[in-house]
Amino acid sequence: MGCRVNQVETERLSQTGAAHGFYPSEPGHAPDLIIINTCSVTAESDRQARQLIRRVSRANPQAKLVITGCYAQGNAASLANMPGVVLVVGNSEKESLWTHLAQQPVTRQNLCVGPVTDRPERDAVALVESFSDRSRAFLQVQDGCDSRCTFCTIPALRGPSNSRSIDYVLAQTNKYLANGYQEVVLTGINLGAYGRDRTPSASLAELVAALLPVMQGKRLRLSSLDPIDLQEPLIQQFAHPGLCPYLHLSIQSGNDKILKRMGRGYGRQWLLDQIKRLRSARPEMVLGADLIVGFPTETATDFQQTLTLMDEAGITFLHVFRYSDRPGTPAAAIPRRFRVSPREAQQRSEQLRQTGLALLAKTAQQWLGRAEAVLVETLEAGTASGKTAAFLPVRFTAPPDTQTGQLVTVRLLGFDPVQQTLYG
Repeated sequence: MGCRVNQVETERLSQTGAAHGFYPSEPGHAPDLIIINTCSVTAESDRQARQLIRRVSRANPQAKLVITGCYAQGNAASLANMPGVVLVVGNSEKESLWTHLAQQPVTRQNLCVGPVTDRPERDAVALVESFSDRSRAFLQVQDGCDSRCTFCTIPALRGPSNSRSIDYVLAQTNKYLANGYQEVVLTGINLGAYGRDRTPSASLAELVAALLPVMQGKRLRLSSLDPIDLQEPLIQQFAHPGLCPYLHLSIQSGNDKILKRMGRGYGRQWLLDQIKRLRSARPEMVLGADLIVGFPTETATDFQQTLTLMDEAGITFLHVFRYSDRPGTPAAAIPRRFRVSPREAQQRSEQLRQTGLALLAKTAQQWLGRAEAVLVETLEAGTASGKTAAFLPVRFTAPPDTQTGQLVTVRLLGFDPVQQTLYG
């Protein structure tokens, strides 16, 4: 469940179990053990985790369930009492999960949840060979977060920032390239903080500069980034054609008052200035944004500033979340009289989503007539779909020898507003 980091960790678990006598179940064979890697970024994520655990337990009564991830880190005792659950493993112990299972019979409910600061050696974790059912490879370069946004519990569930060495990242990149991947995506819990915790310190811009020469014409992509980390050295790296011209920013709000109460560390005009510099370095840049609606004290006027910022900043893809209290955070302590009603938050959320659809259509029109390399993600009945370097969705009639994970040059001819995709 959840973020790209969870996906990398899940993939690593699936590939390292064999060394300890645990193998992925084959089709037609009921599994003996099911591991669920949970998320806890919102209250809805928590609800979905509980729902998934119950559903999996009912569908697989013979299987023992092991629960790990962020929801497991913060709710270990309650999870241990759920049907079918025999072990709850915290984020710090996730990398040694197989060792723990090999040493102890998995026959009873127990906990293996320590402080999130007690991690395994950061460069000792196994390299990932490949990603099942995925065309691009995700590379976790960093874990944890030192920020203190007032609405977020992730620093408490993931611990402080913890970066892998450039040598480790290069080794993992080379393995992906040797295994045929055409695109590598750098990811982390707080990707922009990469390297600050190391001695000597490093930066995300330095990491990108070290990786671009080894990409051999393949794509390098950055995943979600805190806008505060959109500084000049990183902006200049986007001038390199090997770095994909797409960036997803966790903007959260377009109103200075709300940004300050969220503890975000930047303001509306500063953000617009940085985006202008980014587009100066790479004019074809496409942007996405995470946004929270209904943060306590957010007025209708505050929300309108978020709406107008999307157009001013030229945002194309919107990921919209309704605010939900996270236990122990400063925002959760804001009195109820300052809260936005669920109905109003839902209306604002829907308004932003509709704005996002219009913004995608507007961006798509600017790309018509161009020939773009598309990374093929799916193939069905002779039709392929995938993403351009700018992360625009495209479908096209595929040549007979087309394969997933392949880069195919496609002439963009139009935009389908129903499917929300370009075609060519």
